[in-house]
Amino acid sequence: MLIPFLLRLLGMVAVPLVASCAGGYHQDFREAVAAQPVPPTSPLGPWKGEWRSEVNGHHGPLWCVIRPDGPDHHDFRYRAGWGALQFGDYTHRAATRTGDGAIEFNGEMDLPGGVGVYQVEGRVTAEKFSAKYRSDRGDRGTMEMSRP
Repeated sequence: MLIPFLLRLLGMVAVPLVASCAGGYHQDFREAVAAQPVPPTSPLGPWKGEWRSEVNGHHGPLWCVIRPDGPDHHDFRYRAGWGALQFGDYTHRAATRTGDGAIEFNGEMDLPGGVGVYQVEGRVTAEKFSAKYRSDRGDRGTMEMSRP
């Protein structure tokens, strides 16, 4: 029972770690921060905050960069952490409804390593990112972020 869990955990950490060795997410995040107008004028760009499970209390740091992908869609690219670990480079393309300058979205991500499929739904303004997630494995929680 412990061995399959450890193998899944290793897969969750190793695959994204190899992908991030090429600079990838951290470089893109730094570039998004440098390009962000001060004060921010739209929900697009970089975000930093925390995810928190309502099921087991686990939580960790969370980063996101939002970019437009057509007139009615946006790409939400995430990196998450748990304890001292940082993992992932997860993107979901979300259908969006915009009004009053905010983005209301819903999307889906299939996380590697058997972690599951996550549904994410939320609202982002120029100053605040607030979302809820739920997985097909029973986890659910919140994602709260602000500007870095």
